[in-house]
Amino acid sequence: MKKIVSKWPLLLITLDILGAIIAAIGILEFIENGSLNALLLIGAGLCSMLPLTLYILKLLPQTGTDRDKSEGEN
Repeated sequence: MKKIVSKWPLLLITLDILGAIIAAIGILEFIENGSLNALLLIGAGLCSMLPLTLYILKLLPQTGTDRDKSEGEN
């Protein structure tokens, strides 16, 4: 069996944690005040969490694409 060693990028993990904190502050502020600034904090937090999500999705195997292409050609 092959052992898969994956090194997670520390910068993306740090950015994700920071984004989660910013989004949580935005949610708490939105519950308390309902201001536009809270929505901007939520959006900024979610946008800063996006790079790690895209990195993880890029690591996933893309199985089934060859099968779908061959079924469509018949």
